[in-house]
Amino acid sequence: MHSTNTTFKKWAIYCGVLPAILIYLIMNVGPSIASFVFSFTDMSGLRGASWKFIGLDNYKEYFFIQNYRDYIDVIKRTLVYAGVTTVVQNVIALFVAVILNSKFIKGRNLFRAIIFMPVVLGVVVTSLSWGLVFNTEGPIAKILAIFGTSSNFFGDQKYAFMLIIFVQIWMYMGWSMVIFLAGLQSIPADLYEAGEIDGTTWWQAFKNITLPLLWPSVTVNVLMSIIGALSSFQIILLTTGGNFNTSTLGMNIYAQAFGIGKQATVLGLRQGYASAMSMVLFVIILVFVLIFQYIMKKREIEI
Repeated sequence: MHSTNTTFKKWAIYCGVLPAILIYLIMNVGPSIASFVFSFTDMSGLRGASWKFIGLDNYKEYFFIQNYRDYIDVIKRTLVYAGVTTVVQNVIALFVAVILNSKFIKGRNLFRAIIFMPVVLGVVVTSLSWGLVFNTEGPIAKILAIFGTSSNFFGDQKYAFMLIIFVQIWMYMGWSMVIFLAGLQSIPADLYEAGEIDGTTWWQAFKNITLPLLWPSVTVNVLMSIIGALSSFQIILLTTGGNFNTSTLGMNIYAQAFGIGKQATVLGLRQGYASAMSMVLFVIILVFVLIFQYIMKKREIEI
C-alpha cells in the first residue's frame, strides 16, 4: 500500500511539472532553435515567399559588409544603455529597499506596491504613459515653457536616449527592489543587535553586515539587469522607434525582422538576417553574463 502511494505521488509531481516544461519548450526552446536554423537562410517572413539556406552569408554581411561605423555606434549605445541602466537601477533599488525594510516607515507595504506597480503595468502602458507625459503638449513641456525653454523629448536627438534609459530604470526598479527586500529580510536581526552593542554606526552595519549577506541578491539583480538591458527593445520601439540615435542591438534585430524603425531595410522583411543578428546578441549576452557571474561570485567568496 505504501509503495502504491509513493508511486502515485511521483506521478502526481510529474503531471504537475509537465505542463510547465511543455510551455517552456514551446515558448522558449523551440523559437530559439528555430532562430538558429533560420539564421542560415534568406527567409523574409513574407507570406508565400520562397526561401533557401545560404550558409554563413548572413553572418558575413553582419560582420564584414554592413556599415562599420554604424555598427560600432550601435554597439557603444547598447553597452552604455546596459551599463547605466544596471548601475543606476540597482543603486536606487537598494537604497529604496533599505528604507522600506525599516520598521519605522509607516505604510511601507503601500509604498512597496506603488514602486512595484510599473512592473505589473507592462511595457506598453508604461511607454505610452511616459510618451504622454513627455509629449510636446504634455505637463513637462508646460513646465519648461514657464522657464522659456522647450524640447521634443523623445523626438529630440539630444535627450531621447537619456529618456529611454530613465523609462527603463523606472519600470524595472521595482523588480530589483523586491529581490533586495527578500535578501534584507533573510538577514537575522540578532546580528544588528550585536552590532549596536559593539557601538557600530549605521554605515559600519551596512558595510560589514548588510552588504556581505546581501551579495547573492546583488548578483542576481546585476545579472538580470544586464540581460534585460542588452536584449531590451520594446521601450525603444514604443517611444522613439529606434530614431534619434536610440537604436540598440535589440531594436536593430526587431527592425530587420519586421521592417519597423530606422534600421529597417527598404527591401522588405529580413527575418533570416535578423535571426543571425539575434544569435550574435545571444553570444554577447552569454559572454557578459559569464564574465559578471565570475566576478560577482569571486567577490561573494572574498566577502
